Amino acid sequence: MNAKTPIVPDPPVAPDRTVVIAGGGPTGMMLAHELGLAGVPAIVLERERVIGDHSHNLGVHPRAVEAFAQRGLLSEFGDDFESWPRLHFSMLWLDVPRSGDDFTVIIEQRLQQEVLTRRAAELGVEVRRGHEVVGVEQRSDGVTVTVRSGSEGGEGGDEYTIECRYLVGADGPLSTTREIAGFDCEESPLSYYGIFGDVKLPEGAEAGFVTDVNSRGIFCIWPFQENVIRVMSIEFDARPDDPSTPVTLEELTSSIRRVTGEEMKFHELRWAHRYGGTTLHARDYRKGNVFLAGDAAHRHFVHANHGHNTGIHDAVNLGWKLGADLNGWAPRELLDSYSAERHPVGERACGHGQAQLEIMQSMERSPGLRRLVGELIELDDANRHFVTRVTNVRYPLWDADAADAAHPLLGGRVPGALLEAGGEDTHPLHAARGVLFDLTPGGDAPAAAIAAIAEDWRERVTIVPAGPVEGVDATALLVRPDGFVAWVGVDDALNGLAEALTKWFGLPG
Repeated sequence: MNAKTPIVPDPPVAPDRTVVIAGGGPTGMMLAHELGLAGVPAIVLERERVIGDHSHNLGVHPRAVEAFAQRGLLSEFGDDFESWPRLHFSMLWLDVPRSGDDFTVIIEQRLQQEVLTRRAAELGVEVRRGHEVVGVEQRSDGVTVTVRSGSEGGEGGDEYTIECRYLVGADGPLSTTREIAGFDCEESPLSYYGIFGDVKLPEGAEAGFVTDVNSRGIFCIWPFQENVIRVMSIEFDARPDDPSTPVTLEELTSSIRRVTGEEMKFHELRWAHRYGGTTLHARDYRKGNVFLAGDAAHRHFVHANHGHNTGIHDAVNLGWKLGADLNGWAPRELLDSYSAERHPVGERACGHGQAQLEIMQSMERSPGLRRLVGELIELDDANRHFVTRVTNVRYPLWDADAADAAHPLLGGRVPGALLEAGGEDTHPLHAARGVLFDLTPGGDAPAAAIAAIAEDWRERVTIVPAGPVEGVDATALLVRPDGFVAWVGVDDALNGLAEALTKWFGLPG
């Protein structure tokens, strides 16, 4: 028995408005930041006591870069980002410039967590490190979360409870929240076991970029820092002997030997991270008052860092909807739209990774399949499809009967030209409010009509008189707080604007 007096944090001031987030990684902290912007009390529970010095996630996709920029976060990560020009599908290299998409940039996960944690705390979010969820009890009006604090290796520690309105599991691929809350999931039988390791080189030694793939697994080396290389070994259809123990240099070199058949000697292992498992996808991202986000909702093969970036967009999609609900103006079905919109994206990410595993594991018995995919990638349209398939998202925000006539901007990201007009410091989406862009020439009667219709939603939607913008074929755009276009006005027609405002921002007033 623990003889010391348990340290139990004070309960939330307003439990009926509080959101508890399990997991303080980039997904959880991005969600915390979103809730802070909405003025919603939030508590983050993170098992790890400190943010580590090393990062296994480095690449941030163009769409995630846009998400950070629209909240004024990007400049806090630095002012000179290194581009990562290499993306692959099943270790077949894609031509990113030919796809017309922007490069992935290097922003260490450690830095993302540090910035998001600081910004969330400034907005009133409470972050409890060394605390983890160990129990979940749902009621019709909320959740009782049992928390263990001060545990070492999952044992010992003190337990206490938090009463909250909603719980969000953003606690990674082995999500405790997902398991305890009893989410129904689809799981693939294919599995993999991987290790990242940062290895120090002897003074004066150099190493270039190396990749190797066969039916047993993948091996990569790439220069990371001065005198340091990052080594990656992935074994197909395998699991570590004991996933609870720290990674050793022997484990890393043994894995490389099994994949490549070669004996490799390294000077010093500075840090290593073990990962892997099966593909697992929750059938619904909501179960009562509990939600899932990031890897907790969609665990898949680690390919091009899609899990990390998809999680950022889960958080941005969910945050403003929880805020709307807890601030009392959410339309009835708004919270359910989170799973409806994000589940297909997670399914695409899971399927994208699963297909790569299947192609690589069948290299010896079906070499023609891999050759065929390689030939397809040489085609411009196919190359573009593979580069953008997971990252470029367009939600079906139109009626099924009107799908053929839906404006090409509807359901997609707000055009970058609109967001760049005022510069990052005056970005209209910084406050995570809705934005109605008035693209009519100044002084025109349609501009007055737009303002008149939107007047009753002025507390939730900002009107931005942007004027005509080259390349944007519209006279007005209604943009949700997550940066997606919810309504498009063409010429002088404002049909449907009031309905769209009501659908996404509640009843007028």
